[in-house]
Amino acid sequence: MCKSIHSLKALLFCLLVNIYIPGATANTGLYISLAPAMVEIDTENASTRPTLVDFRFGYKFDIHQLELSVMSSLSDDSLNQLVVDVPSVNSVFYRYLPYEDTSVKIHLILGVSQVEVESSYPFVPTSTETFDGASFGVGFQESFTSIPQLKLKLDFIRLYNGDNLNINLLSLGVSYEF
Repeated sequence: MCKSIHSLKALLFCLLVNIYIPGATANTGLYISLAPAMVEIDTENASTRPTLVDFRFGYKFDIHQLELSVMSSLSDDSLNQLVVDVPSVNSVFYRYLPYEDTSVKIHLILGVSQVEVESSYPFVPTSTETFDGASFGVGFQESFTSIPQLKLKLDFIRLYNGDNLNINLLSLGVSYEF
Protein backbone atom coordinates (compact mmCIF):
# COMPACT_ATOMS: atom_id res chain seq x y z
CA MET A 1 0.00 0.00 0.00
CA CYS A 2 2.92 2.34 0.76
CA LYS A 3 4.25 2.24 -2.81
CA SER A 4 0.76 2.52 -4.29
CA ILE A 5 -0.12 5.69 -2.34
CA HIS A 6 3.19 7.30 -3.37
CA SER A 7 2.55 6.31 -7.01
CA LEU A 8 -0.98 7.71 -6.82
CA LYS A 9 0.33 10.98 -5.35
CA ALA A 10 2.99 11.30 -8.05
CA LEU A 11 0.43 10.67 -10.81
CA LEU A 12 -2.01 13.18 -9.33
CA PHE A 13 0.76 15.79 -8.96
CA CYS A 14 1.69 15.40 -12.66
CA LEU A 15 -1.96 15.74 -13.65
CA LEU A 16 -2.48 18.83 -11.50
CA VAL A 17 0.60 20.62 -12.83
CA ASN A 18 0.01 19.82 -16.51
CA ILE A 19 -3.78 19.86 -16.64
CA TYR A 20 -5.61 21.78 -19.32
CA ILE A 21 -9.37 21.47 -19.47
CA PRO A 22 -11.21 22.93 -22.47
CA GLY A 23 -14.20 24.99 -21.45
CA ALA A 24 -12.84 25.67 -17.98
CA THR A 25 -14.71 28.34 -16.05
CA ALA A 26 -13.66 30.92 -13.49
CA ASN A 27 -14.17 28.24 -10.82
CA THR A 28 -11.22 26.27 -12.17
CA GLY A 29 -7.61 26.43 -11.05
CA LEU A 30 -4.80 25.51 -8.72
CA TYR A 31 -4.81 26.22 -5.00
CA ILE A 32 -2.69 25.62 -1.92
CA SER A 33 -3.67 25.47 1.71
CA LEU A 34 -1.83 25.55 5.00
CA ALA A 35 -3.23 24.71 8.42
CA PRO A 36 -2.33 23.50 11.87
CA ALA A 37 -4.08 20.19 12.48
CA MET A 38 -4.87 17.97 15.42
CA VAL A 39 -4.91 14.21 14.96
CA GLU A 40 -6.94 12.23 17.47
CA ILE A 41 -5.78 8.64 17.85
CA ASP A 42 -8.75 7.00 19.54
CA THR A 43 -8.68 3.49 21.05
CA GLU A 44 -11.14 1.63 23.27
CA ASN A 45 -9.28 2.71 26.43
CA ALA A 46 -7.85 6.16 25.73
CA SER A 47 -7.02 8.78 23.12
CA THR A 48 -4.11 11.07 22.33
CA ARG A 49 -3.95 14.24 20.23
CA PRO A 50 -0.64 15.08 18.55
CA THR A 51 -0.54 18.20 16.34
CA LEU A 52 0.65 18.51 12.74
CA VAL A 53 1.22 21.02 9.98
CA ASP A 54 -1.15 20.29 7.07
CA PHE A 55 -0.02 21.40 3.58
CA ARG A 56 -2.25 20.73 0.57
CA PHE A 57 -1.84 21.28 -3.14
CA GLY A 58 -4.96 20.93 -5.23
CA TYR A 59 -6.87 21.56 -8.40
CA LYS A 60 -10.44 22.86 -8.45
CA PHE A 61 -12.84 22.21 -11.33
CA ASP A 62 -16.24 23.75 -10.60
CA ILE A 63 -17.75 21.54 -7.88
CA HIS A 64 -14.90 18.97 -7.86
CA GLN A 65 -11.47 19.22 -6.26
CA LEU A 66 -8.46 16.90 -6.15
CA GLU A 67 -5.86 17.38 -3.39
CA LEU A 68 -2.47 16.08 -2.38
CA SER A 69 -2.00 16.41 1.35
CA VAL A 70 1.32 16.15 3.19
CA MET A 71 1.32 16.54 6.95
CA SER A 72 4.29 16.66 9.27
CA SER A 73 4.61 16.51 13.06
CA LEU A 74 4.47 19.71 15.07
CA SER A 75 4.23 18.25 18.60
CA ASP A 76 3.59 14.90 20.24
CA ASP A 77 1.16 13.99 23.00
CA SER A 78 1.65 11.87 26.09
CA LEU A 79 -0.66 9.72 28.18
CA ASN A 80 0.62 8.09 31.41
CA GLN A 81 4.25 8.30 30.19
CA LEU A 82 3.31 6.88 26.77
CA VAL A 83 4.47 9.42 24.17
CA VAL A 84 2.59 9.29 20.86
CA ASP A 85 3.60 11.19 17.73
CA VAL A 86 2.46 11.24 14.11
CA PRO A 87 5.63 11.98 12.10
CA SER A 88 3.80 12.02 8.76
CA VAL A 89 0.45 11.69 7.04
CA ASN A 90 0.18 11.39 3.26
CA SER A 91 -3.23 11.59 1.62
CA VAL A 92 -5.00 12.03 -1.68
CA PHE A 93 -8.48 13.58 -1.36
CA TYR A 94 -11.42 14.13 -3.67
CA ARG A 95 -13.70 16.96 -2.52
CA TYR A 96 -17.24 17.42 -3.80
CA LEU A 97 -19.25 20.61 -3.35
CA PRO A 98 -22.97 19.64 -3.33
CA TYR A 99 -24.33 23.15 -2.55
CA GLU A 100 -22.57 25.75 -4.65
CA ASP A 101 -24.79 28.77 -3.96
CA THR A 102 -24.21 29.20 -0.22
CA SER A 103 -21.74 31.60 1.43
CA VAL A 104 -20.20 28.82 3.54
CA LYS A 105 -19.16 26.05 1.16
CA ILE A 106 -19.67 22.50 2.44
CA HIS A 107 -17.41 19.81 0.92
CA LEU A 108 -17.83 16.05 1.11
CA ILE A 109 -14.37 14.47 1.27
CA LEU A 110 -13.26 10.99 0.12
CA GLY A 111 -9.72 9.70 -0.23
CA VAL A 112 -6.92 7.39 0.80
CA SER A 113 -4.44 8.08 3.59
CA GLN A 114 -1.26 6.68 5.02
CA VAL A 115 -0.69 7.57 8.69
CA GLU A 116 2.59 6.86 10.47
CA VAL A 117 2.21 6.58 14.27
CA GLU A 118 5.24 6.49 16.55
CA SER A 119 4.97 5.57 20.23
CA SER A 120 7.52 5.33 23.01
CA TYR A 121 7.42 4.35 26.66
CA PRO A 122 10.23 4.60 29.24
CA PHE A 123 12.66 1.67 29.00
CA VAL A 124 10.87 0.25 25.94
CA PRO A 125 12.14 0.67 22.34
CA THR A 126 10.26 3.15 20.15
CA SER A 127 7.58 1.54 18.00
CA THR A 128 6.40 2.79 14.61
CA GLU A 129 3.29 1.58 12.81
CA THR A 130 1.78 2.64 9.50
CA PHE A 131 -1.98 2.66 8.95
CA ASP A 132 -3.33 2.73 5.38
CA GLY A 133 -6.94 3.02 4.35
CA ALA A 134 -9.89 4.91 3.00
CA SER A 135 -10.60 8.38 4.38
CA PHE A 136 -13.86 10.30 4.53
CA GLY A 137 -15.06 13.54 6.04
CA VAL A 138 -16.63 16.93 5.66
CA GLY A 139 -15.09 20.37 5.10
CA PHE A 140 -16.31 23.95 5.43
CA GLN A 141 -14.90 26.93 3.53
CA GLU A 142 -15.65 30.67 3.66
CA SER A 143 -14.11 33.35 1.41
CA PHE A 144 -12.75 36.59 2.83
CA THR A 145 -14.72 39.52 1.39
CA SER A 146 -11.66 41.72 0.82
CA ILE A 147 -9.60 38.95 -0.87
CA PRO A 148 -11.97 36.39 -2.48
CA GLN A 149 -9.10 34.05 -3.46
CA LEU A 150 -8.19 33.64 0.23
CA LYS A 151 -10.47 31.27 2.12
CA LEU A 152 -10.80 30.11 5.70
CA LYS A 153 -11.25 26.33 5.87
CA LEU A 154 -12.18 23.74 8.47
CA ASP A 155 -11.95 19.98 7.82
CA PHE A 156 -13.10 16.97 9.86
CA ILE A 157 -11.67 13.78 8.32
CA ARG A 158 -11.51 10.17 9.50
CA LEU A 159 -8.06 9.18 8.20
CA TYR A 160 -8.23 5.56 9.39
CA ASN A 161 -11.15 3.45 10.55
CA GLY A 162 -10.15 0.22 12.30
CA ASP A 163 -11.71 -2.29 14.67
CA ASN A 164 -9.96 -1.01 17.82
CA LEU A 165 -8.36 2.17 16.49
CA ASN A 166 -9.69 5.26 14.75
CA ILE A 167 -7.56 8.18 13.56
CA ASN A 168 -9.37 11.50 13.06
CA LEU A 169 -8.15 14.85 11.77
CA LEU A 170 -9.33 18.35 12.68
CA SER A 171 -7.72 21.02 10.51
CA LEU A 172 -8.34 24.80 10.61
CA GLY A 173 -6.41 27.00 8.19
CA VAL A 174 -6.36 29.06 5.01
CA SER A 175 -6.49 28.26 1.33
CA TYR A 176 -5.40 30.44 -1.59
CA GLU A 177 -6.65 29.99 -5.17
CA PHE A 178 -4.43 31.11 -8.04
